[in-house]
Amino acid sequence: MELIFVTEARFVRSGKGKIYSLDTFNNKLWERYLHCFERITVVARVLEAPDRIFEDTLLAESSRVSFLPLPYYLGMTGFLKKQKQIRELMKRAFDKDKAYILRVPGILGTLAAYILFRRGIRYGVEVVGDPWDVFAPGAIRHPLRPVFRYVFTKALKLTVKKSAAALYVTSQTLQKRYPTDAGVFQVAASNVKIDDEVIASAPPKIVVNKCCKLVSVGSLAQLYKAPDVVIEAIAELQKYKLDCHLTWLGDGKYKEAMKVLAEKLNVAERIDFCGNMPFARVLEFVRNSDIFLLVSRTEGLPRALIEAMACGLPCIGSRVGGIPELLEPVALVAPGNSKELAEKIYEFVTDTTLLNSQAVRNWNEAKNYHDKILSQRRMAFYQHVINRVK
Repeated sequence: MELIFVTEARFVRSGKGKIYSLDTFNNKLWERYLHCFERITVVARVLEAPDRIFEDTLLAESSRVSFLPLPYYLGMTGFLKKQKQIRELMKRAFDKDKAYILRVPGILGTLAAYILFRRGIRYGVEVVGDPWDVFAPGAIRHPLRPVFRYVFTKALKLTVKKSAAALYVTSQTLQKRYPTDAGVFQVAASNVKIDDEVIASAPPKIVVNKCCKLVSVGSLAQLYKAPDVVIEAIAELQKYKLDCHLTWLGDGKYKEAMKVLAEKLNVAERIDFCGNMPFARVLEFVRNSDIFLLVSRTEGLPRALIEAMACGLPCIGSRVGGIPELLEPVALVAPGNSKELAEKIYEFVTDTTLLNSQAVRNWNEAKNYHDKILSQRRMAFYQHVINRVK
């Protein structure tokens, strides 16, 4: 059976006509779906990039994976300009003989759900985030932020409510806010793929030398990952006379603004913004650090955090989304609170026993997200979506 997969992920098409992912939606990820589906059609935005050269590992299409490329846009304004064209493309592609999985939240998933529901076609949803947190104060800078928060939260609740099956990336957080209808099949399975390559053979012994090496991973396209809060915490740590250095892995339009903030707070020499890099290099940076930070304003179940835990790293996170499902209370801080974050970093650095006990605990916890375990839950979800079509 063919799967129609609708996602907010962005793709690019090279001059040779091949489509690549700049995220994790490459052919390696599609393998999990192809165990149950004969082929996949990905419905997503595709940007024409004829002059760019891409690594083969980023290839997102194959003999069994094709695309329904939607006009590329950015933001709500961009979508509204191309809404009619996008709607017509979806209408022509959607019929009752196919299976549908909508990766939500997102504008495209919401629109697809509306079209399918109107036609009486059942669909499954993968719930990977929370717009209530995404549009929380401080997360984005837009005059209509409160309106977006209300509208997209309500839209996601309705989309999930009308679904025939639901896969959540959290164990309970997203389920509570966005429940399915009574009796609808649902399962919890992170979209994180942890395998033997990522999990350390044993947690390393953490010994903080003269300078504490901090690392954080996240896009700077928005302020969801709270890079400004982390920078402010680095400045706050100067009061403790604690020598530390932050490496931020990720790129986006706010990168220059964060550099300006670091200069303003006199900590520019303590922070490196390294941009995007291959996964192997990311793992290398994480493994060579002392503490991993992920103090997001909004989250589903963060892949980067689980990967850092699998490397045997002590981690500090914020009390949002699925992060409290991953870390113990001693490792959590309030979102947006740079002073509390600085205090928590200092607590970790000055307590070697706490630092290493958290490293061991995280390493063991990450094993629960090994792909062998989660793949069984995903397969049950895929099979239920197929059965609903049959």
